[in-house]
Amino acid sequence: MTSQGNRVVLSGIGGDEVTGGVPTPIPELEDLLASFRFRQLAHQLKVWAINKRKPWLHLFFETARGFAPSSIVGMPKHMRPAPWLNRNFVKRNRTALQGYETRFKLFGSPPSFQENISTFDGLRRQLTCDCPHSEPLYEKRYPYLDRELLEFLYAIPREQLVRPGQRRSLMRRALVGIVPDKLLSRKRKGFVVRGPIAAVSAEWASLVGISRHMICTSLGIVDEDRLSKVLNEARQGQEVLIVTLTRTLRIEAWLRNLNARGILASTELRRQQPMKALAPNAMSD
Repeated sequence: MTSQGNRVVLSGIGGDEVTGGVPTPIPELEDLLASFRFRQLAHQLKVWAINKRKPWLHLFFETARGFAPSSIVGMPKHMRPAPWLNRNFVKRNRTALQGYETRFKLFGSPPSFQENISTFDGLRRQLTCDCPHSEPLYEKRYPYLDRELLEFLYAIPREQLVRPGQRRSLMRRALVGIVPDKLLSRKRKGFVVRGPIAAVSAEWASLVGISRHMICTSLGIVDEDRLSKVLNEARQGQEVLIVTLTRTLRIEAWLRNLNARGILASTELRRQQPMKALAPNAMSD
């Protein structure tokens, strides 16, 4: 970037969320249920059940639960707070930790549009946490979050975006004859956790020390014992919330840098022994 004098970076953030990159039929099925199109709903449940290799009754339950309060149907696993967070902290901030999730309304805007707005709000919160870069100096642009594009994608029927066995269906069909077929039909690479797991093993000695003397614990955010247990599981290759774990360690690194500069005003923190800040590239993704 420096050698070529580039000042703008195009980011693909939002692509999966707005073009149908997440291969789920639930928004479409919710629209059919809310509009009382039961015959079409039954047909789509059958088609997607075959594609997903799961009973159609399970799909119907996932569809219906979006209209019921979480106190009755429970919270989906992917929205539950990380198990290493302090219980009191979770209790005080449950709404934020669950992404300000609200149940869909049967009347009014289609459920898929309600979900789009909720997803966009989450992206907005994510982007506000992205600090500007000065070395080298550049700015990010987000083509998938262009207002006119979003207005179009939020207005068309959901089944145009995701179809059984085909994610980003509309974009793929629109690019036929422009993008090579081999590229359009390629399979998506699954998320690989080997990199973060390898990072846990490589940084194990420092991570053990960090997990025993955490500022996050002093502030009542993290339970050290539970975090240590999860780190051990990650080191052994077990399934863990690796993205959330990485974010927790980054927050700890940020707090340690603030503490090292004397910015944190907490008397309790100042009484602690000096702690080495986590290396900037540790656990990076």
